[in-house]
Amino acid sequence: MPVLPRYTLVIIPLHSSLDARHFFLWLKRMKDLEQQRDALWHGLEMVDRARDWYRQEIQSVHQRLRQGSEDSGENEYSPGSLPKHVSLLQDKIQHVNYCLCDFISSAERVLLPQHPTEHPEAEHLSSSKSRRLQQRTLNALKQQNYVLTKEVSRRSQWITQLEQEKAVLIKQLLEAQFESHAQSNWDNSIFV
Repeated sequence: MPVLPRYTLVIIPLHSSLDARHFFLWLKRMKDLEQQRDALWHGLEMVDRARDWYRQEIQSVHQRLRQGSEDSGENEYSPGSLPKHVSLLQDKIQHVNYCLCDFISSAERVLLPQHPTEHPEAEHLSSSKSRRLQQRTLNALKQQNYVLTKEVSRRSQWITQLEQEKAVLIKQLLEAQFESHAQSNWDNSIFV
C-alpha cells in the first residue's frame, strides 16, 4: 500500500515582494520535484510488478519447454502456429519492451547536457556511455521496426483475406446473375 506523502504548512513573513517572488518560485520548484518523485516511485512500483511478471512468465516458458522436450512430439499445435492469445501476448510484450526502450533512450537524451560550456563535466562524458546510448537507440529502432513489420504483416494478411472474400462474393453474384439470366431466357423460350 503506497504511503501518502505528508505536507507541512509553513507561514513565513517576507519583507519584500522580491523575497515573496523568490520564495514562491522555490516552493513551486519543490512541489514540482515532489510530484516528480511521486511519479518516479509509482513507476518503480510498476517496473517491480512487471519484473515479477516477466520472471513468472520466463519460469512458465522454461517449464513448458522442459515438458515439451519430455513429450517429444505430442504437440497440440502445428509447427509454427501459436494460439491466438499467445501471439497477441507476444505482440503486447514486444510493444511494452519497445516503449520502455524508447522511454529510457529519450530520458537519457533529455538528461544529457546540451552545451558543454554550461556543464563542464559534460566534456568528460565517457565514450562508453555514448555508445550505450547509441546502442539503446538502435535497439529501440530495431524493436520499433519489428513491431511495425509485424503490424504490416498482420494487416496484409487481413487485406488478403478480405480480397479473397470479395472474390468469392463477386463469383457468387455473377453466378446468381447468370442463373437469373438463364432462368429468364428459359421462361421466354417456353412462352414462344
